[in-house]
Amino acid sequence: MNIKKILISLFVLCFAIVCFIGCTHTTTKSAHGKVAVITKGSDSDFWSDLKSGAVTAATEYNLELTVEGPDNESDCEAQNKLIRNAVSRKVDVIVLSAIDYNNTAPAVQEAVDSGIKVIMIDSNVNVKNTQSFIGTNNIQAGKKAGEAVEKLCKDKEKIYIGVVSSGENTENNNERQQGFADYIGTLENAEIVKTVYVSSDQDNATAEAKRLLTEHPEINAVIGFNEWATLGVGMAISELDLADNVCGVGFDSNVKCVGMLETGEIDTLIVQNPFAIGYLAVSNAATLMSGKSIEPSIETSVYVVDRSNMFNKDVQKVLFSFE
Repeated sequence: MNIKKILISLFVLCFAIVCFIGCTHTTTKSAHGKVAVITKGSDSDFWSDLKSGAVTAATEYNLELTVEGPDNESDCEAQNKLIRNAVSRKVDVIVLSAIDYNNTAPAVQEAVDSGIKVIMIDSNVNVKNTQSFIGTNNIQAGKKAGEAVEKLCKDKEKIYIGVVSSGENTENNNERQQGFADYIGTLENAEIVKTVYVSSDQDNATAEAKRLLTEHPEINAVIGFNEWATLGVGMAISELDLADNVCGVGFDSNVKCVGMLETGEIDTLIVQNPFAIGYLAVSNAATLMSGKSIEPSIETSVYVVDRSNMFNKDVQKVLFSFE
């Protein structure tokens, strides 16, 4: 079964899920506690899958749930307003993926000082007294990306790498880049030529990735460190017709990126499990509201997906979080 057939099947499932969970706000009414999930953005497959996991847990534990995020993943002030609004609504637990490690901290500290428990997901914040961090070990994920580049470029005499990232002040992207750079630093024949930063917009990410590849024609491997960056990498390789010359590595499982994995513009995806992150965050929020403690750190799985394993049943469940 190829990706086109899979997407036809998924369309019906996507429609049903969208009808169920809504676009940006979901509420399951009960008297068992209020949880506010505040993401970095609202317009990506990653956040949609995370929201599905959160809604599943809220239904299971009979919680009142809101899921919101700013329109742009760089809009720290908009996210801070959402945090302060949750504080004013007197929710019991805030689940947060921070846009900015430092600039999001004051709003989070206000929430903690008001007695609201905070669980961090995906991207942490510079506040010490949150309850837990749930998500990917991003340094290890970055290392896996470096290993993928080494494997893909094993026949190249010299590996010249272009990096496309998002959010210079976002903790998860910085950790991925650190893990990647640390691993690449162990390779005698590899160097990072240049890093560019893009917004949470496909057109911007594509334009910057194309500029990177055009201005540095020696680049023979390029990596995108989040969903938007990966979309830009794949589209740039496609539009510049470089699939035979440039190895493409990216993060997450955007449907377009999975399609480009099949057709060759992208060679490897480092895939997280956003559904699990959302589910675990809200289920642990329920545990906190019952008066019990939770683990200070809960690590979720990361999968390395390429054309050799993308159609395996277990991998399909990771790429398309509908089971």
